[in-house]
Amino acid sequence: MSSASEHVSLTITTDTVGIARAGFGVPMILSHNATWVERIRFYGGIADVADDWATDSPEYLAAKAMFAQTPHPEQIAIGRAALKPTQQYAISVAAVRNSDSSSYQINVAGQGFTAATASYTSDSTATNDEIATGLVTALNAVTGKNYTAATTGTTGSLTITVTANAAGSWFSLELVDVSALTIKQSHIDPGIATDLDAILKVNTDWYALITLYNSQALVAAAASWTESNTKLYFPCVNETAAIQNAVAAPLGSADTLQQLASLNYTRTAGCYHPSPIAFMAAAWVGRMLPIDPGEDDWKWKSLAGVASVALTATHRVNLRARHANTVEQIYGTSTTWEGTVANGDFIDNTRGIDWLNDDMSKGVFGALKAVNKVPYTNAGIALIENEVRASLARATAKGILTDDPKFVVNSPKVADISSSNKALRLLPDIKFSATLAGAIHKVVISGVVSV
Repeated sequence: MSSASEHVSLTITTDTVGIARAGFGVPMILSHNATWVERIRFYGGIADVADDWATDSPEYLAAKAMFAQTPHPEQIAIGRAALKPTQQYAISVAAVRNSDSSSYQINVAGQGFTAATASYTSDSTATNDEIATGLVTALNAVTGKNYTAATTGTTGSLTITVTANAAGSWFSLELVDVSALTIKQSHIDPGIATDLDAILKVNTDWYALITLYNSQALVAAAASWTESNTKLYFPCVNETAAIQNAVAAPLGSADTLQQLASLNYTRTAGCYHPSPIAFMAAAWVGRMLPIDPGEDDWKWKSLAGVASVALTATHRVNLRARHANTVEQIYGTSTTWEGTVANGDFIDNTRGIDWLNDDMSKGVFGALKAVNKVPYTNAGIALIENEVRASLARATAKGILTDDPKFVVNSPKVADISSSNKALRLLPDIKFSATLAGAIHKVVISGVVSV
């Protein structure tokens, strides 16, 4: 008996296109103290993070803020930066209060020592220099501290500089009364763009960046890098200038959040919180990234473990002028606002457009790869157009785009395409228009009540 294979030759192959999608739900904490060789590690829970990091390290605390949220990310990343900053804070006396009951207080926390409050109580003859000197003494008296405080400047207008004892050491300083003192982180950028380039070269499957040493120089460098790399960046600063100082047009670079706004950055969402150790931005990212693009609105969210900020009306005006974000008590509940990036647009819009870009480009690539050939014919053009339409339909279903008005797609006919483009096998001029769905943030109601 002859074999069937003599007459029928059958070969079955499996070719799953399987184009990798961007990790829109994965945040990355940038560490300057990772001791492992690889540039990035991924963690599925806080217990996994504890295997690598001390529980009082900023990496652990930021990860804890992410995993404490409901919902929270299924996975987070910690990237290794080789270039270490030497953390530094600059503090000045904002108001000399000649009163026996006036206390200047700074909450201190950091890796390797017990949290404490450094305070100086003024008397009826207190001067700027006495207050500054008294606070330096109190800061240096904190047991086990990893920094050194010193007065700087000229007699009569002394300020305070608090500098880490070693590069990479981390500590948090929080003003108890933001009207009494001013504060900012003032260290230089150690070369953060170089480290981010190195991490991205190894792994791109993360989306939101969190940094831990947020001086103006470091944040500016990280924000500039982010604008060119299809990520989102969430720096959180405790600079009193951001809430105390009005913004004059045009925006300048007097403080970090004002500088970000002046540069009209579309991928950096600056945040204000007086306590660096609260890791407000990390908590916010942890709360929001698990929500699919199109279903997310970054305003009106409560953050587990993050204290709300006590703001005056002036503070709110100044933060909003900088397109900045914070968390505040509204109607008795803690909530985030405004959900904006530095140019004033909304985070969910940026994230939604990123999702559409990723989905459409990979959908079209998948169509090109899935067949032996996409012919340069009207039928071949229609195949590509169908992928564009399918991606727009998915974005509409997810809530990124509105279905009223519905998206429109136009493609050229083969007869209208130049011979030079055909020779290059380039298909030009597939165009679409669509409308972002957005979200409702403010409601105006009018009514009449009659008796």
